[in-house]
Amino acid sequence: MKKFTHAWLAMMAMKRLDQAAIPEVEGTGSSTKEVAKYARTLVRWFKNYRDFVVQGAWYPDEVFCDQGVSHGLKYTIFEAGEKPTFMTLPSTMEVYSLMKAQSSIVKKKIPFIYSKGNLQDRCDAMAHTIVDNFKIQYHEEKGNPILPSSTHMAMRFYIMSHYLADGHMPLHCDTRSLSTIHAAIEKSWEDQVKKSYRIDTRNNRFYYDPDGYPLATDKMTDLIKAVEERIINRPFIYGWGNSKYGTRDYMTAVAQYSFMLAQEMVPTDVGNATWAKYKETEAYQHFDEYSVKLLADAVDSIARAWLHVWIRYREWGPDKPKSGTGDNYSK
Repeated sequence: MKKFTHAWLAMMAMKRLDQAAIPEVEGTGSSTKEVAKYARTLVRWFKNYRDFVVQGAWYPDEVFCDQGVSHGLKYTIFEAGEKPTFMTLPSTMEVYSLMKAQSSIVKKKIPFIYSKGNLQDRCDAMAHTIVDNFKIQYHEEKGNPILPSSTHMAMRFYIMSHYLADGHMPLHCDTRSLSTIHAAIEKSWEDQVKKSYRIDTRNNRFYYDPDGYPLATDKMTDLIKAVEERIINRPFIYGWGNSKYGTRDYMTAVAQYSFMLAQEMVPTDVGNATWAKYKETEAYQHFDEYSVKLLADAVDSIARAWLHVWIRYREWGPDKPKSGTGDNYSK
């Protein structure tokens, strides 16, 4: 994905946490989480640092330049392999639901195997390092030179959102050489974001509406409008879709179904087409439908992962339960 698409997805994750119907609590017993309360406090914290979202969400491409390894988790069909294990995701994840119903890989249990990429590890590492740095910030006295600033912490969240979003881009999860159509698809999304919102390019930021989110133009595209509607109206599930999952397992599962969607969006007979040629294919007829689903899913994943990080930190320190025994973090 491109620069303003990444930043927009991060802003939409904030908007989802702010304006969607977040359940007050989720889980039972010792695993109960006050989801809505923590979503509200996270959004309030984010609002102080939103001007850095464009810069932060683009750092992985512009500064880290780890595209060859950490921006994908690629799979390939392996006809001679064992029957695959299909991972689970929250029931609200639209690509997951669509692929379970539609993908020939699922229906025929076609074997597929991991090929390369460590996106899932990058996302998990980002989750851990954000919590660790919050702990340093909480533990050290104000003014200590080793203290991470809150601006720095916000940048880390935005950086994390880049990797989370890339796991939802189908061609980041497919080993086929599809660089031409890959770039064309991402350009289409970027063009629509730029058309749909007022962007202060000189200062590398969005203009904001009264609620503090990207200010829409009167030319918002149907695709972008559909994503905005989805992120507000879609039910929010805090859990990963499996009680044994953490960030790493969750993103591994996301990549599985992104890989399956790649087979639908760019069938073998389409291959590495130009955008003009792609628009002539039957697959293109579903482009907006697939795009809305995967982009809305990306927003959901960013919001979910951010909230897990925030709750983990808050319950460790500032809001530690009186009966708490420490971090106790495994998810």
